[in-house]
Amino acid sequence: MKKEKMDKNISSVFDYNGDYYKEIGDFLRENYLNYGYTQGTKQEVDFLVEILEVSRKASILDIGCGPGRHCLEFARRGYNTVGVDISSGFINYANKVATEQNLNSKFFVADARDLHFNQQFEGAICLCEGAFGLAGNEENHRKILKGVYNALTPNGIFVLTVINALSAARNLTDNCEFDTYTCTKIDKEKLISPEGETKEVPVYTTAFTFRELKYLLESEGFEVDAAYGCSAGNFSKKPLTINDIEIMIIAHRK
Repeated sequence: MKKEKMDKNISSVFDYNGDYYKEIGDFLRENYLNYGYTQGTKQEVDFLVEILEVSRKASILDIGCGPGRHCLEFARRGYNTVGVDISSGFINYANKVATEQNLNSKFFVADARDLHFNQQFEGAICLCEGAFGLAGNEENHRKILKGVYNALTPNGIFVLTVINALSAARNLTDNCEFDTYTCTKIDKEKLISPEGETKEVPVYTTAFTFRELKYLLESEGFEVDAAYGCSAGNFSKKPLTINDIEIMIIAHRK
């Protein structure tokens, strides 16, 4: 039987550059914190402290940290935190807050697909599509997982949240496009800078199923411990359903 070649035009409109959010972050900066889904930071960190089970002397890495809201809240509670993000606008703001509040939190401009830490952290978080889900193709998402794995100490805990593909497909609107091959959604979003300037940009987000996430994590050396359904500001050990906006995965480096 003749082997068919993959159609190169499949989903070509959804082939997005994994660093596209740099421009968005540099434009938004602290205005990112005006979005409703950023308002539940304290509740989220309350839950993460319980899940990570690390001492106050431990170091925690935040991948795709944005303007640093989780890192800064962890630091207010006595933890050592490092945040990385592709946007210098986000990182400059986060470092400014850390300095003003004398917090033990450091922030660096870095691409989540190209991390170079070596067993420096007892815990790692990647939340609210900070990097995973925005990285483009599968290879790029695997690069993120490889970097996180290398950054963790043995048995270090990784908490990851991503968009639930089952929920995303059930809740499409007329204002977005959705690719069933990759479970990638394109939304048009109007941004407002701190100076009041506006810009409309496409926002690409790739969603996942639990089964897919488990496979990806395990194939990069992690062991998956639990999975929950969650939404911003409402982190809990809730069983995952098709209606949950996000999937939370708890895994550890073996």
